[in-house]
Amino acid sequence: MKKQVSETSASTINTSDDRYISDPEYISKIINQFILSEDQNKSNQQASKAQNSQQYNRDNVIDALTSLQLSFKPKYIPGQTVNINTDEFKSALINSMAKMDKVSIPKTMNQIDSRTIDFVEMIFGAFLRDKNISDAIKDLLLSLQIPIIKTALIDKKLFNNEKHPARHVLNSIAHIGIGIETKDNPTYKTIQYIIDQLLHSYDRNIEIFKTAMTALARLENIENSKHEKTEKETQHLIKMEHGRQLVLKELQYHTLNISIPDAIQPLILSHWSSLMFSRLMNHGKDSIEWREAIGILRLLMKSLRSIESRDDWIALRSIYKGIVNSIRSSLSNTLQNKEKIFIATSNLNNYFFKKLSESEFKSDPDKINDNETTPVNIIELFNDKEFDDFSINQTESRTEYCKELLTKQSDIIKIGNWFEVFTDYNHPLRRLKLSILMEDEARLIFVDYMGNKVIEKNLETFITELKNDQSRLINDHSIFEYALSMVIISIAAKN
Repeated sequence: MKKQVSETSASTINTSDDRYISDPEYISKIINQFILSEDQNKSNQQASKAQNSQQYNRDNVIDALTSLQLSFKPKYIPGQTVNINTDEFKSALINSMAKMDKVSIPKTMNQIDSRTIDFVEMIFGAFLRDKNISDAIKDLLLSLQIPIIKTALIDKKLFNNEKHPARHVLNSIAHIGIGIETKDNPTYKTIQYIIDQLLHSYDRNIEIFKTAMTALARLENIENSKHEKTEKETQHLIKMEHGRQLVLKELQYHTLNISIPDAIQPLILSHWSSLMFSRLMNHGKDSIEWREAIGILRLLMKSLRSIESRDDWIALRSIYKGIVNSIRSSLSNTLQNKEKIFIATSNLNNYFFKKLSESEFKSDPDKINDNETTPVNIIELFNDKEFDDFSINQTESRTEYCKELLTKQSDIIKIGNWFEVFTDYNHPLRRLKLSILMEDEARLIFVDYMGNKVIEKNLETFITELKNDQSRLINDHSIFEYALSMVIISIAAKN
């Protein structure tokens, strides 16, 4: 039976994606136990055979690996149980050495080289089982098997040095490709080109990994810049539209069942709605500026109601001038046309004056002097019970509910996190980034690796999908450190 790399599921290992084994001494101990696990007598026999030239030496192995570096092209096949066959690879390697040695009966590899190859293959097996790496990127990682095997044979620091350039290259490829789903996009092709350059150049000098590391860093900066630019444009358009809808909902809510006179409709539906939109965009929904705009709107809508009693008449007479002045003052600080603002607020003032003058609850001695000023502070009236008989806006309660849900999911649902997102049963999961979270609507907006909007989700629906493993968080971790930890833990568990 052919020997194959252990396919122990990473999910059965007692570790988390963000916790790695970082003790160099412990790592070296487990690796040495794995590589030198054969019986000592057998090892001595192998050493004796090696002296009699029955085994290929390290230089032979490295030369053969170099010769296979461009021709050996393994492919990752999603869903296939075994994508790495170590015996098949070793057989190809030994045949290559025999061909170079020009002999019909090949020698064998010594235990240390053979087990080192086994160990690296186990690392790559862990890569392929890591669901956080996209299938397209796994195919690229497989093409680096031989360079990493050679590095493991040449440089003992590979498994102990977290800053090793070869490890950095592997981690960078997975990080840059976190949102890559297919092989037909420019980013994938650029990564592939960098790998091809490494495959054509790497003999024994591991400095070539530093060259690849520099190229990948440059690519990452370029891609991040493009992504951020596009994502900001996407966010701006979505937030603008969301802001318009929110202002519209607030206007609809506060003007419900209220007849707005034609003369003052432009003031409310144009000038004041523009002010509300500006304050929402510039200061946010939780700002004093936004609450003030809503408060004045509420007070204005209250003042438009019919005068039903003498007390209503007195209340309106005492505050109408303050309402007009507050609106005029607020609008004067905007970029709107000043002449139109003056006309609109004058129309409001005339409306109130006429309403009070023609009211049946006006007494003969009452005089309304439109030139009088009022000491009433409108802002202080926002919480006055006399002008606070509106029901609670449902948007507010929805926002609080959304915040409660997010608090429970605070470690997972964060802006900037990547997810595999369920779209429907007829299409594969999409690798997308959470870009916008609209708390007032409990709505999530996801973008692709280029920053373009792909899908939006209801928060409750998405939480259910996460619980049912329909959608899931992608951990953007250091893949080499994670894979090394998985292999070390797996080996240690068997000893």
